[in-house]
Amino acid sequence: MPESFFYQGHYVNFELTQRTFGQWNWVYTLDTHGRFENQGNAFSSRELAMEDALDNAKARIERLGH
Repeated sequence: MPESFFYQGHYVNFELTQRTFGQWNWVYTLDTHGRFENQGNAFSSRELAMEDALDNAKARIERLGH
């Protein structure tokens, strides 16, 4: 189920998926800046994947400097 939020005026829409049993991945879109996904190892829980996705999106937005 996709989830979304606004951060510093930017819209983030993300989705968490289970690759295999107990292995979670994330992907999100940021405004019109593209689609980003976890490039590392899968996460052992949905909550850890969500936390990493949120941290990644917020850091990317802060780097944009808008």
